[in-house]
Amino acid sequence: MSTAGWIALRYLRSRKRQFAAFITWVSVAGLTLGVLVLTVVVSVMNGFDAELKTRILGTVPHLLLLGKSTADEDVKRLANEPAVVQKFNFFVGAGMVTRNSRVNPVSIYGIDESGATALGQIANNMTYGELLDVTRNKRGIVLGSALATHLGLLPGDSVALVILEPSESGVRPKIRRYELVGTFEIGVELDASLVLIDIGSLGRNLDSIGSFGVRLTLDDPLDVVAVSARIAEVNPEWELLSWSDNYGALFQAVRLEKAMMFLILLMVVAVAAFSIVSGQMMVVNDKRSDIAILRTMGASASTIMKVFLLQGVIVSGIGITVGLLCGAILANYIGGVIATLEGWFGIQVLDVYYFVEVPSVVRVSDLLVIAIVSSILCLFSAWLPAHRAALMNPVEGLHSA
Repeated sequence: MSTAGWIALRYLRSRKRQFAAFITWVSVAGLTLGVLVLTVVVSVMNGFDAELKTRILGTVPHLLLLGKSTADEDVKRLANEPAVVQKFNFFVGAGMVTRNSRVNPVSIYGIDESGATALGQIANNMTYGELLDVTRNKRGIVLGSALATHLGLLPGDSVALVILEPSESGVRPKIRRYELVGTFEIGVELDASLVLIDIGSLGRNLDSIGSFGVRLTLDDPLDVVAVSARIAEVNPEWELLSWSDNYGALFQAVRLEKAMMFLILLMVVAVAAFSIVSGQMMVVNDKRSDIAILRTMGASASTIMKVFLLQGVIVSGIGITVGLLCGAILANYIGGVIATLEGWFGIQVLDVYYFVEVPSVVRVSDLLVIAIVSSILCLFSAWLPAHRAALMNPVEGLHSA
């Protein structure tokens, strides 16, 4: 161990000047708490982001292939695209469902048997019936459970689906009767605005009432821009609609919210880091005579700086490390912690959300970013008193001894 490191550790273990040591360790406690809160909040934001992606991107079309050239032989040309894992005929349009004078606007998905199999996010979250029932019963319809409850529907009830069709005078509503054969609950707004029917029950002229084409499911939905560019090269006549056209702004808002929360909480970490300056300054003032003696014994200014810089780095390193470890542990169990607090205080934190518990995803990359940024702030905070100690006049220190 170097001389500077040995002296720094000796100062940290010293029981003298307890007030200065108290201020230093209070600053470390504040730094620990700031890093802990930052880690937990970022992990919870990651959890909400991951849940939204799973629930929404597992339901909406990743990529919809429209155009005159969507015949089977043309779609087979996509077999060499490794990012596409599933292809099936698909219809999407807008309409209304009505029952007992209650009306609700909806998005209409028309699917076939392969589509019902491919929509795993809906099929795995059916609260009644099976998604394949819409293909077995040509007049069957599947609704979100929230929508079915709003309309007062029970399994087997009849519901009217209103679709607007173009006519010579403009548009005219066309009413089709369906039977409720299933309900689903994903946990997002689609539970109250989505209906699924058999694509064959809509007739042939689907382009006049919505968008008909081939729905592509991607291995990585977030890579939709690059995949769209490659598919456009296969046939320039195809029109491509992706999930980002409707939900891109939502995920961008989530990313922006995460970034803003990170910056706001980083200010808390910065305040705690800079509070180390006051504690270290008090240590420097208390050690004026020691600094003077070391200088007269031949210690250089750089050695003095290393002593107090290492002391600041050690105490801040302890705060950052403990904060990251405790934050990661708390983030992993945040759902249970919130549930316990709800039981103690009789409140519902997620009462207005679809989530049963607070989601959380701890990412190593986020921990590294927090550690690096916090370390830079603490290093600068430790450098200020260390620089002052290095510039201290040993003569003045000896006189004050």
